[in-house]
Amino acid sequence: MIPKVSIVVPMYGVEQFLNKCVDSLLVQSLHDIEIILVDDGSPDRCGEIAEEYATKDNRIKVIHQKNSGLGPARNTGMAAAKGEYIGFVDSDDWTNACMFEMLYNAAKQNDADIAVSGHCDWRYGKVIRTKRHPLAGSTVTKRSEIDEIRKNLYGRSINDKETEAFPMSVWIAIYKKTLIDNYHLNFQNIISEDVIFNISAYKFARKITFTGDTDYCYRNENQASIMRSFSKSKLKKYEDYLVALKEIAEQENDPDCLMRVKRASMNICRLYVGQVADSSISLKEKKTFVDAYAKSKVIQECWKGYPVDTLPLQQRIFQVAVQKGHYGVALLLNDIRQILKKNLKK
Repeated sequence: MIPKVSIVVPMYGVEQFLNKCVDSLLVQSLHDIEIILVDDGSPDRCGEIAEEYATKDNRIKVIHQKNSGLGPARNTGMAAAKGEYIGFVDSDDWTNACMFEMLYNAAKQNDADIAVSGHCDWRYGKVIRTKRHPLAGSTVTKRSEIDEIRKNLYGRSINDKETEAFPMSVWIAIYKKTLIDNYHLNFQNIISEDVIFNISAYKFARKITFTGDTDYCYRNENQASIMRSFSKSKLKKYEDYLVALKEIAEQENDPDCLMRVKRASMNICRLYVGQVADSSISLKEKKTFVDAYAKSKVIQECWKGYPVDTLPLQQRIFQVAVQKGHYGVALLLNDIRQILKKNLKK
C-alpha cells in the first residue's frame, strides 16, 4: 500500500536531538506514513539509533551513505520515497502530532501539488515565536498568482519595507511525489538549498494551498547551523549561492527577479557581518573578513545598480557603511542591533 506521506529526515551529528525528532513522527495522527532516516555519514550514534527504531516500527527506513551534505541527503531520501506526498524534517527539530495529517488533508481537499504551513520557534523548552504563513488560508491556482508568490523566493522587492523574510523552508510543506518525479526536482549541494528547490517546485506546481497551522517546531538554540555559524569558507558558500540564484533569475522574463537577488545579497551581507561579529577572532581579523565580502566580485556585481536609498533606514545606513569601507561602524551597528533585539525579547 502506498503511504500517504513519506517524511525524509537527514541525520548528521544530532545524536542528542534525534530521539525527540523521530518520536514526534511515530505519534503522528496520520498513521499511514513512511519515515526515511538518512544517515549522512554521521560521526556519532545517529545511524545506530536509527537502526534501533527501524526494528520497532516497520514504517521506518534507514539509509546509510558517505557524508555528502544536507541537499544530497534529502535527494537520497526522495529517491527512496514511495509516498503520495513527500515532506522533510530536520533531525534537530520535531513536529506536533497533527502536522502531517493537517497538511495532507489540506493538499487533498484542494487538489494541491504543494501544501504549506507555518511553524514555531522553540528555545530551551519554550515557544519564543509563532510564525503563521503570510498567505495562510489561501489556495492559488492561477499561473500569474503563483508566479507573483514565487518572486518572493528570490528576495524582497525594492519597495518592500518588511523586515521578516518570506517563508522559504521545505520543512513547513509537503510536495506531491509526481511533481518531484515529473520535473526531476532535487536539492543542490549549496547553502540555502531550500530556496533553489522551492523556486523550481513553485514554477511547476498547478495549485498551492497555504494553511494557518504552525505545527513544525524549529529548534532555535545554539546548536551548530550552517546559516548561523561563522567559518572562513562561509564567503565562498554565499558566493556560490548568489551565483546560482542570479543565474536562475536571469532566465526569468521579469527584471524584478534579478533586482530581488540584489537585495537578497544585501540581506546576506548583514547575516555575514553578524556571524563575523559573533566569532572569537580579533577586531582586525573581523574587519579583514568583512572587507573580503565587500570586495568580492560576485558581491559587487550583485550590488551594482541597486538603489540603496530605497532600503529601510537602518538597513540603508548599514549597507552604506559596508560599501564605503567603514567596517568598524558596520560591526558596531550589528552589535547595537543585537542588543536592541535582546531587550525587545525581555
